[in-house]
Amino acid sequence: MIPYVRQNQIYSFIRMKQIAYIEDLLELTGVSLPTVRRDLKKLEEEGKIILLNGGGVRLNEEAEHSVVARLEVNAQEKYLICSRAAKELENNEFVYLGPGSTEDYLIAFLAGKQITVVTNGIFHLPKLLEHGIKTIVIGGVLDHSYGITHGPDVYEKIETMNFSTCIIGASAVSKQGISSFDHDVSVINRLVIQRANRRILIADSTKFSAFSHHVFAEIDDFDQIITTENDAVDPSQMKNLIIAQPSDL
Repeated sequence: MIPYVRQNQIYSFIRMKQIAYIEDLLELTGVSLPTVRRDLKKLEEEGKIILLNGGGVRLNEEAEHSVVARLEVNAQEKYLICSRAAKELENNEFVYLGPGSTEDYLIAFLAGKQITVVTNGIFHLPKLLEHGIKTIVIGGVLDHSYGITHGPDVYEKIETMNFSTCIIGASAVSKQGISSFDHDVSVINRLVIQRANRRILIADSTKFSAFSHHVFAEIDDFDQIITTENDAVDPSQMKNLIIAQPSDL
């Protein structure tokens, strides 16, 4: 196995486990200890992981959750999911669009629709401008890494709005709840859900096997959960599940 492929395998394993140990990686890859150490050093230099004392390694969460990094993950799935989600929107809607990378793929599908988008996702703005979509940006404290505004000003503004539809993503989807890696995003999502007439969750397959800390909703809080067909999803457990199909493009 060439180093690049093996390093991606190691990185995917660490993403799934959150914290892994060298013994696990030796078993995973079947290579020597010096080779695993070189791979980990390379991943550390790229800012993807943090080496721990005692032979452990964990994700560098700041790099993992930056918008730029997340935009590149499962791009084809996100494109298909957002194609399906856009079909749920009608003209004259007042839509809250979450700040995440999955939501960013939705914007191109909104071109030509007579809707107003409300968002605190700063990375969305170039696409919203490009497609001429009427937009309200909720001002607040800017987080440069995650590309969001947050804080009391954002919370107060959301509490003065009623959304016809909210479309938001998540870091993890499970029976334990819908969660985000970031506390501020979780608080905002919880407020938005309370102010929306219809609630749509969009999540690619990686989110159904992920773990995240800040729960903001339960599965039944959403009218629709749109994803693609994958082994981590049990349709019988989610009555509100919609599987996006290539025919939705």
